[in-house]
Amino acid sequence: MDLVKEIKKYFLYLNELGFNYIPANKNFKKLLQNNTYLSENTLEKLKNTLVNCEKCPLHRVRKQPIWGEGNLEAKLMLISEFPDKDEDFYGKPFVGIMEELLEKILKSINLTRKDFFITHAVKCKTPGGRPPESEEISACKTYLLKQVKLIKPKLILALGFTPPKIFFNNTPTFSSVRGQPIKLKDFIILFTYHPSYILKNPAVKRLLWEDLQKFRKLYEEIFRIS
Repeated sequence: MDLVKEIKKYFLYLNELGFNYIPANKNFKKLLQNNTYLSENTLEKLKNTLVNCEKCPLHRVRKQPIWGEGNLEAKLMLISEFPDKDEDFYGKPFVGIMEELLEKILKSINLTRKDFFITHAVKCKTPGGRPPESEEISACKTYLLKQVKLIKPKLILALGFTPPKIFFNNTPTFSSVRGQPIKLKDFIILFTYHPSYILKNPAVKRLLWEDLQKFRKLYEEIFRIS
């Protein structure tokens, strides 16, 4: 049963009867106040749209777009850059060596990937693992922003150079936003380096560590964890 359609039909019926309010028992009122089902239903529709997306040339080189993985009610979100060939093959973010590295990174701040909903800024792999082009980022922008809107995280950890290009129209330099907790609408987002960048540039490992400590502090403040 499509709950959204049934509710709309119910409202139309009430309107035809001349009601200017909603007569409902306690259970129905509780359902209206709890939008979890509606959000999940809308997320499923968004996911189905993504599966068939051909908004940019990347659909020609992908095996599958990567929707994401994780707890939709955790209120923590982790946004990576774009899928690599292994993620494209297995259909989920952070697999193999990257999964092990991510687990170590999160463990350093007493969190695990199960605490997050994990997704990418750009949902499809790029040829040869090159950075996404502006057309590709623009094509995926709607998907990510809708995910954030529907999942409603309170705190986001964004990894790599691509996520800032989704959230800011003026495309700021990475150095100007990295490590700075930024309030956007109903959530706080912190940008830092992607684990793959650390492997190639060990010198910035200390900066990543500092950013992670800031994220942990934000986590404790927002969720009042001692």
